[in-house]
Amino acid sequence: MTWLVGLTEFAGVTGYTGGIGTHYAALLAALAQQEHSIRVVLFTDEPIETTQLPKNIDLVGTHGLRFIPPFLRPLVRAAIFRRYWSSNQPDVVFVPEWAGVAALIPRRAAVITNLATGLRLGDWIAARKNRDLPARMRLSRWVQDRMETRQIRRSRGLVSISRAVLAWNEEHVGRLPPSIIVGNCVDVRAITSRPSTPELPAGWPSVDDVSPVVLFVGRLEVKKGVAVAMAAFTELLAAHPNARLVLCGASGDSAFEPTRQDLLGGVAEAFRHQVTFLGHLASAPLVEAMRAATLVACPSLWEGFGNVALEVKAVGAPLVVTSGSGYDDFCTDDLDCLMVPPGDAVALSRAFARLIDSADLRQRIADAGRKSVENFTPDRIAHATAEAVRMLRD
Repeated sequence: MTWLVGLTEFAGVTGYTGGIGTHYAALLAALAQQEHSIRVVLFTDEPIETTQLPKNIDLVGTHGLRFIPPFLRPLVRAAIFRRYWSSNQPDVVFVPEWAGVAALIPRRAAVITNLATGLRLGDWIAARKNRDLPARMRLSRWVQDRMETRQIRRSRGLVSISRAVLAWNEEHVGRLPPSIIVGNCVDVRAITSRPSTPELPAGWPSVDDVSPVVLFVGRLEVKKGVAVAMAAFTELLAAHPNARLVLCGASGDSAFEPTRQDLLGGVAEAFRHQVTFLGHLASAPLVEAMRAATLVACPSLWEGFGNVALEVKAVGAPLVVTSGSGYDDFCTDDLDCLMVPPGDAVALSRAFARLIDSADLRQRIADAGRKSVENFTPDRIAHATAEAVRMLRD
């Protein structure tokens, strides 16, 4: 099949990438290897690194909209993407709902939306409404939400990344097109084959062998549970005063997300030097950080899927996640991770302590995680995605 894909991020190509960009980089490369023709339209204002684009993927266009008023950008993206659909006439248009780039494509087209985490869902997780935001942001976000919703409802079918995402959209978006659930993937082979090196990310704390390191991975946003992680670390210090907390992820928008100073405000001044902010890391240093940590925490308040948790498992690091959302599709408490209720700092702290206090538990969790992640390799997920698309398209 010929696939037309519209994205705002692509791991290795754009400077910043989240879960969507990581997933699509692995998925599209695998689809291309399975002899699908992949054409990508990329919407980004960042410089791109085309040499990192996987083989057999045709980047048919890149568009930066820096000089377009923010409230018009969703419409302009969708209009541009429609022109690519008209000129390419692909067998299928496969796009996440984020940004709503396929919202203006006619209903007769085979648009399959990869239901992940749209703007409205992200705000719901963070308990944030449009009226809570600065006035300068409200109109553009309202337009983006409408475009995303329009794309979802006009799609021929939906490939949802988890049961939780599908259920949320059924409740909040309403009647949906036919849906099939296919999880995300990570490049397991690339992670597991990367040789271990003694070079840790710049800024990694100097610690001795008895100082446990808790690594938080995710944007420093409320919905990723960063404030809960800070509170849990404060609880942990009572029993493990030599513990270190390392936060790996880009800062959120200070207009409505906590700053680093805000986050440190809940930690006693005597322990603040034991908290390290590394910022956003590329794949290689992130893997080394995971390997060096005593445990890795992904305490999202709610997660559509949770690609980072797959990466942690592939690395072979002990993992702590939250229950009640996308993690439930591929994580099992006390088998390949420890699971705690979202937003519960005390339970999160206890999970940290359990892993710190038991090398045997850390090893058991890590070993089980390595085995379970094999179900989410790019080859397997690409095959499942292609089958789902064929069923929904036809």
